[in-house]
Amino acid sequence: MQRVNRGFDADGRRTSTESPAGEWAAVASTNGGFVWVEVSSLDAAGMMELGTELGLHPLAVEDATASRLQPKVQWFEQHLFIVMWEVGSALSSDESVITETFIFARPGLLVTVQRGSAAQQRVGLYSVLENAPTGLAGGVMSGVHAIVSSIIDEYIVAASLNESELEELEDQVFDETVRDDPKRIYQLRKRIGKLTRAVSTLATAFSNNKDRLDELTAGNRDLEPFAQDLIDDLAGVSQLCADQEVALDGVITTHENAIASAQGVDSRKISAIAAMLAIPAVISGLYGMNFTNLPGTNWVYGWVVIALVIVLIELWSYLRFKQRGWL
Repeated sequence: MQRVNRGFDADGRRTSTESPAGEWAAVASTNGGFVWVEVSSLDAAGMMELGTELGLHPLAVEDATASRLQPKVQWFEQHLFIVMWEVGSALSSDESVITETFIFARPGLLVTVQRGSAAQQRVGLYSVLENAPTGLAGGVMSGVHAIVSSIIDEYIVAASLNESELEELEDQVFDETVRDDPKRIYQLRKRIGKLTRAVSTLATAFSNNKDRLDELTAGNRDLEPFAQDLIDDLAGVSQLCADQEVALDGVITTHENAIASAQGVDSRKISAIAAMLAIPAVISGLYGMNFTNLPGTNWVYGWVVIALVIVLIELWSYLRFKQRGWL
């Protein structure tokens, strides 16, 4: 398990954390600062040790080592616990990779734990906190806001990319000059599905825990609009994802109907051509049998009449099939 400790004072400036993180957090909670513990390369034993050192709830620590946990916001007596999926930066590719981010927060202490491929693990949560638009003078809640907001921004970007591609598919599925791409349709459905699962329960959880989140602001009114902004953004992205799923279902239904319609048209054409080919085959078969007294067989120009009859019947059949839209 890799771990980095960083301290921030009441004004949001970096400060020394030479003392143990738990002790420093106790001091920081009294003066408005906080210590941030960043953890990666998870292992169960290391997380349990960290949880004991920092006073994290055992159930939350266990969740941080569990496989693919559903995004949620949970409140323990000791701290706030948030689980988020980071999917935004990967959703522009065919295969999206999910990185899980676990956030533990209480006055004076912020712990972040990440699980995912090394390439996917952030541009760096440190840069996110250092460049937080709200600054870090609001204490631990400002740090929580900065991290959560950066992940939500990825959701918004991903939803926007999905929306653009969905619009292209909607235009394509109704354009007869463009060949449908089923693989592209179902890849988009997969990406929208992952984003929906990442956002939907999280939006409800943040909304339901609004009062508890406000407790962490410790009366800092400047942070209240930002906390509400997170809830509104999540709700907006969740609704957009739901609308995209409905719209994509319409595209898929239209695509399948177009395929069925095209197959029906092809079947009619094949049947019409087969019927027209059967006409000369049947007549030729009759005259190919060894019967006497067949009309025209004893006349030197009988074959001309028979050929003309075949042509007339074929022309009549063609016009009838054309009139009915089979050719």
